[in-house]
Amino acid sequence: MVYVGFSTPRRWNPLSALIRAMTHSRTSHAWLLVEDPVFQLRLVLEAHTTGFRLVSLTRFVKDNKVVALVTPDPSHPLDEGLPAAGEWLGAKFDVLGLFGIFLTLLARWFRQRPWRNPFPTPSALFCSEAVVRVLKEAHYPGSAALGDETTTPAGLLEWLRASGSCVLERDDLQLWRSMKPHRRVMRPLAEGAPPAEPGAASPERPRSVA
Repeated sequence: MVYVGFSTPRRWNPLSALIRAMTHSRTSHAWLLVEDPVFQLRLVLEAHTTGFRLVSLTRFVKDNKVVALVTPDPSHPLDEGLPAAGEWLGAKFDVLGLFGIFLTLLARWFRQRPWRNPFPTPSALFCSEAVVRVLKEAHYPGSAALGDETTTPAGLLEWLRASGSCVLERDDLQLWRSMKPHRRVMRPLAEGAPPAEPGAASPERPRSVA
């Protein structure tokens, strides 16, 4: 199962603060949460400043606060987009494209109308761009209308919410920092159950990501 995650850094970050201020949102970063049955871990697939990478959720939440986690429409799983995402591992972070999206936000701020990113960079990725491209690779309904390099994390979250996806907000989220290789733990995940349920009891003692 693949989920779409949204977060913000635990430490104050001027770039994150600017993104949140300009989009009027609590989130500044978008990524994918992948349930991996081989490593028995929850892995985060993200466009990071070091490049497009795969890290454990345990490591990710040490530096990031999860704002929301989205379960896409189960009839259109995102798993089909993972092979393409695997080809992007190691791709450079799209600094120029990120600068371009700031210009589009400024244009919307002053002119109140959409504006195309003036610096498209197909060979590099920033966070929401990577997620949008995975949605398109998975042929997720309606994703073709999303702009790869014009969709912000906040815009993507609102689009998923409007599309009817199940959105768990930060106050309702509890994620285990790791997964133990046990069938009774993996079974509900493999069946498509969301990785967090408010107030759900567990013998593994779930911990909050906040």
